[in-house]
This record gives sequence, structure tokens and C-alpha cells, in this order.
Amino acid sequence: MKFLILAGAGKGERLSISIPKSFLEFNGKVLFLYSIEKFHKFVDKIFLTLPENYIQKGEKIIIDKFNNVIIVKGGKKRQDSVFNCLKLIDEDGIVLIHDVARPFVSENLIKTVIKGAEKYGACIPCVKIVDALKEVENNFVKKTLDREKIFSVQTPQGFRISLIKNAYLKCKKGKIIGYDDSFFLEKIGYNKIYCVEGERTNIKITYPEDLFFAEFMFKKWERE
Repeated sequence: MKFLILAGAGKGERLSISIPKSFLEFNGKVLFLYSIEKFHKFVDKIFLTLPENYIQKGEKIIIDKFNNVIIVKGGKKRQDSVFNCLKLIDEDGIVLIHDVARPFVSENLIKTVIKGAEKYGACIPCVKIVDALKEVENNFVKKTLDREKIFSVQTPQGFRISLIKNAYLKCKKGKIIGYDDSFFLEKIGYNKIYCVEGERTNIKITYPEDLFFAEFMFKKWERE
């Protein structure tokens, strides 16, 4: 079995918006629908996390559109939302974890991550850093970092279900906080996280200026 956890309970505070990020509209369609449309053909079931007071609104949007989507109440942190979904999965297989704020992921990347997760147990997409990197402390440069060894990590990230559930459970008991799913595997000593090449267009909509790029991409899709 293959599952998708779509993390969409974020408030969008850094975007300075009054609604959850998942409900931003582009071309008359809420943001979370773009990811569901991309993934639904590759997985058996989708768990979409939303803020509790937006669950009913989300259900109205997906009703009669997708019969394999379950909406789950989000937690205080992203990792709480993901864990809420992992607890609902009893079967073993592969689970993809994706941020609703990355609507431009390609089907090719989805398939590549699934294959990597099936082979290695854990697979994440990464992109090379192009800027010079500095370690800064109190506004002063301490040293320059070797960018050849540093990568930016994206989603979807894919895992064998039993593996990521075990990692999340242990880290929850240890009160460990992380912002990347593969981080929890690192914390339990798993050293076979396979990296595949990510996509520079697979941006995460986080800051107001990201909306300009998103609008451009959605218009480009519409033309095509």
C-alpha cells in the first residue's frame, strides 16, 4: 500500500495572510487541491491535515471529487500533524510526506521518490546550493561553509511506514523537535536516507514574495 500525508495545517503567518495557507486560491482553486491532483493516482489513500476549524470547509471542497482523501485535524506543530496521520495507518508499505505549500512538484519526482523509498527505506529530494554560505554569529561571519557538501531538502519525502512511525514515536517520547521528516530518522541512527535530485521549480510558498513566482507558474500552467 502507498499513502500520502499532505501537511496543510499551517497558518501562513510568514505570508501575513488571515486564512490558513491551504486555502489560498489560485485560478479559483484552493492550494491543497493542486497537490491532491498530482498525487492521487500514485497512492491508495491521502491524509490531508487542516486546522480544526477549517475541516468542515475542506470536506465540502473535496466531496464528490476524491474518494480516497481523509481530512485529519492538524497539531500545534507540523510534526504533530504528521504523527496524527501516521497513527491512522495500520498497514505497512510506503508513505509520502509532502507540504501543501509545494504545489509545483512534478509527477516524475513523485515516482522517483517512491522508487527510492521502496529500495532504501527512506528517500528525500535535494538540490545543490548555488550561493556562498556563511556561518554567522552576532552579525559577524565565523566561517565559510563548503557548499559542495550542503543541500537544500524538499518534499515529498518517502519512507517505509514502519520505519518512519518508529522514528516519530521515539522522537515524540524524547520531546525532540524537527522540521524535516528525515531528521527523525537521523535522530534514531538510521544512516541509509537516499537522496535524489530535487527540482528548483518545486518551491515552497513561505513568504509574500513567493506568491509572485506562484502566480507566474499557475498562469503558465493555464496557458499550457
